[in-house]
Amino acid sequence: MEWQGWFCLALTVVALSLLTLTRMAPHFVMMAVMTILSAMGILSGDEALAGFSNSGLITVAAMFVVAAGIHGSGGVDLMVNRALGHPKSVRSALCRIFAPVVVLSGFLNNTPVVATMIPAIHAWSRKIKIPPSKLMIPLSYTAILGGTLTLIGTSTNLVVNGQYQEAHRERWLFFVLYYRCWYPCCVGWYGLYLDVFA
Repeated sequence: MEWQGWFCLALTVVALSLLTLTRMAPHFVMMAVMTILSAMGILSGDEALAGFSNSGLITVAAMFVVAAGIHGSGGVDLMVNRALGHPKSVRSALCRIFAPVVVLSGFLNNTPVVATMIPAIHAWSRKIKIPPSKLMIPLSYTAILGGTLTLIGTSTNLVVNGQYQEAHRERWLFFVLYYRCWYPCCVGWYGLYLDVFA
């Protein structure tokens, strides 16, 4: 291996150490690594900035803007207070969370949906006297499963679609993942069903 390879390995270890052992912001550490690699000539300018032109990254950023707009307009609080109501048990609360989160994470990206829903669900759980810890992991799993419904449902789908487009010069349809991955989706949905109803 040439010196560039060893340098990249050492820089990776330093970056991971900074991320795990310090309170430095992750975006600062990653930008510093990219700058060092560019300054050393290991990455060209085009290679360093190639990720920023990825359509998946731009779509995820746009979904964060949409989710922030929904949260800022009070749409999430309205949905939580009116649609979710006042369940008496944890199972009933999980059932009420299920449908809106699946729909939102299917048509928005699941990461901003979870980030937007956490404070609202936390406040709602205190109001209905159910520990928030019993709702947060099912919230995340429900959003992940909702993200399997569409192409924009999760960041991974968008990244894989971008790679597929580069390799095959064709793009996936909006619901293609659901049709291609129906068996794992059914297993996941059944697991969630057992968790909630069994």
